[in-house]
Amino acid sequence: MEIFTIFPQWLLTSTLIFIMFFMFLYTFKSNKSSISAPKLPPNPPKLPIIGNLHKLVGKPRHQVLWQLSKQYGPIMQFKMGSKSFIVISSPKMAKQIMKTQDHIFCSRPYSKSTERLTYNYLDIAFSPQSNHRREMRKILVSEFLGPKRASRINHVLGTEVDTMVRALALHPPNGAVNLRDLFLATVKAVVCKVAFGDNYRQQPINGPSWEVVVDEAQEMLGGSVGDFFPWVGRFIDRISGSSRKLDRCFNNLDAYIETVINDHKNQTGSEVSDVDDKDFVHSLLELSCKDATSGYQLTKEDIKSLIMDVLTGGVDTTVVTLEWTMSEIARNVRVMQKLQTEIRNRTKTKQKLDATDVAKMTYLKMVVKETLRLHPPAPLLIPHECISQCQVGGYDVYPGTSALINAWGIGRDPTVWGENAGEFYPERFEKFEVDFEMVPFGAGRRSCPAMNTAPATVEFLIANLVCWFDWEVPNGVKNEDLNMEDVGTLILRKKLPLCLVPRKFNWED
Repeated sequence: MEIFTIFPQWLLTSTLIFIMFFMFLYTFKSNKSSISAPKLPPNPPKLPIIGNLHKLVGKPRHQVLWQLSKQYGPIMQFKMGSKSFIVISSPKMAKQIMKTQDHIFCSRPYSKSTERLTYNYLDIAFSPQSNHRREMRKILVSEFLGPKRASRINHVLGTEVDTMVRALALHPPNGAVNLRDLFLATVKAVVCKVAFGDNYRQQPINGPSWEVVVDEAQEMLGGSVGDFFPWVGRFIDRISGSSRKLDRCFNNLDAYIETVINDHKNQTGSEVSDVDDKDFVHSLLELSCKDATSGYQLTKEDIKSLIMDVLTGGVDTTVVTLEWTMSEIARNVRVMQKLQTEIRNRTKTKQKLDATDVAKMTYLKMVVKETLRLHPPAPLLIPHECISQCQVGGYDVYPGTSALINAWGIGRDPTVWGENAGEFYPERFEKFEVDFEMVPFGAGRRSCPAMNTAPATVEFLIANLVCWFDWEVPNGVKNEDLNMEDVGTLILRKKLPLCLVPRKFNWED
């Protein structure tokens, strides 16, 4: 009892509280130290607010990230404003993202421009993972890319390629042909006639040309700076003019798609009674009148988003691949001669090539595959977003982190492809079995729906060009000196259009 007479009650109480508080702090600190800190991937030094964005200004993203990966490893953390990314630069890490943990990285990051252009994420390529997206993908594959449409595609492709070959045969001697324009006209005609019918509207009634509308849409789908700064992003996009450009782009694209749909609605039933005459839009309109297999009924916005995917993903990626393929063939005379020998030996007794002939040309397939290795149309693919905490390569990755897969860098990795990784050498595929060593079309749930049909289209076009013509680089430039600079972010194009001189092959020689 003496202690209570020496020390007042309030002082004793305060002392006990003070001791308990420090005991709590000690216990909390001990428990915190016992929990291991998150193991994050290595990252380049970043600046406040902008993170690592300064490293990408004015430089090709895929090349910058590839060089940084050599220093920081095949999985690297990269900060763009407030958004966290992991950059994947090896087949092993790519396999973890697109196969082993595909169920975790199957979503897409948010972007204001993609939300607007995809009619509030109703499309296939950019929308987050959902039952709706799965149903839309099934419809695209079944009604546009599958066996149901195969005969129609082969017929249209054969007709357009014949037209292209005849036009080249009538081209003035020694005159160079802009192959980019030629490929665009041919592929556009094939895709649009299959999707929209033989009488597809080639140009919008008002506003910019079809080509400008699609190019602007692809540029906007790459996102804006404002996406990386959520609190002030809207202000940044407004003062930079990005918001106005997005509005204009969407209005132009939507007006064209609306016209296509209205044209089909105005056609009589007798005009499309034959199943083979029905195009993709006719099929979509029919599906909008009845429930799909999952019970989901297509809305007008669903139809528009699917048409948008066809326009932005079905033409330009194929044109880019064709141009890079012909560029590499023209630049490598040895490859051109070997390829011509294979194709012409199968064509000696025929007046034209057909799809069954091309399907048997093994060296042609190697040439196209080698082009896709060196020149994937989308160098960084479309980002994958993590939806739950996981580990990749032994590092912790948290929800909301986006994975950038550097397909361009993976396809040029000398540890995978050898010292000649930067060389165009199709013969490497004679013995090389590809898994995730090259991923031009992605893989898993978010793989490109046209990953099987697109290469076949490229092979057929290239086979006809190389079979019926010899090709020369104009203006006395040596073949090996052909300019091969690239440009672009979402889609990687050849900086200068490919212009070559066609020489009609003389079969009697």
